[in-house]
Amino acid sequence: MGDQEAEKLIHAIKLTQKLRGSVTKVFTDLSNGQTSTKEEEKEMLGDLQKSLLSMNDNLSDLEKISQSLPSTVHQTSNNISLVCLDPATDRTQLPSQLIHAHKWTNKVNRLADYACQALQQATLRRTNKSQVGPGLSTKRQRRMPPVAHNIPASTVETVLNSLEKHLPDTSITVSRPNGSSCVLQITLSKTLKAVCVLRGFLIEYVNVKGYNEDFLSNDGKIDLWSKSRYKVFEKVSDLMMAGIQHYYYPQMPEITIRTFIQQWFNSYKTLFSAPCTKCGKHLQGGLPPVWRDFRTLAPLHDGCR
Repeated sequence: MGDQEAEKLIHAIKLTQKLRGSVTKVFTDLSNGQTSTKEEEKEMLGDLQKSLLSMNDNLSDLEKISQSLPSTVHQTSNNISLVCLDPATDRTQLPSQLIHAHKWTNKVNRLADYACQALQQATLRRTNKSQVGPGLSTKRQRRMPPVAHNIPASTVETVLNSLEKHLPDTSITVSRPNGSSCVLQITLSKTLKAVCVLRGFLIEYVNVKGYNEDFLSNDGKIDLWSKSRYKVFEKVSDLMMAGIQHYYYPQMPEITIRTFIQQWFNSYKTLFSAPCTKCGKHLQGGLPPVWRDFRTLAPLHDGCR
């Protein structure tokens, strides 16, 4: 496209804008409505006539310059000008596909209603069967035994030994003072000590004390219940009990103990060195960031989480 053709095209665009302005002026005059007095009515008609003449002149100028534009300007690529045309219904599959989709959706909704009604009736039948008189037995669903509790002791000790190998700063001592349940005495670096009661792979109890404290009673036996004399470790013990509720996977019992000790529990070795990831401070209310996020293991104060 040459310079002259570009100038004509720009002039045509300006005329189009001018035509749009004159058309807007006409509709504005018409929207004002008819006035009460004759003088105002004549003035309104005069303004409307001027607006119509201006619109007619602008339209004539645009038609004249459009004839002088090159033919390539009027052509559009990729058949864009045919988008506004309605397709022939006998040459496209879109209407039949839409009808089929509509019928299929209605059928799905109808079947869903039937299924919902059947489910409600079945629930009522089971409720009525459970409310039978004494001496009549009803069939109950057989429950699977809890997998996390029925783990052989050898398997538990093997997993604990592998955990201790992957955690060089952590020592784990296993004892069984009460039969099948095992008690873990865990020393995490030089930060804290903890006692953990396991039944299979299920963590039932956790108690945390300072590194300079112990879990022995006066007669030399393991003391599970005495609390730490430091407030920070009492708070960590409470959070540990909350953590064992989160890391409970009954279908994958080995993941429970591995995730809890190897990741979340091990993150407490920076209890007194890592600042809070939210406020950036080491202490808040006299306590370090005692909380660890379950996903990112980020240290947080109890008031910042």
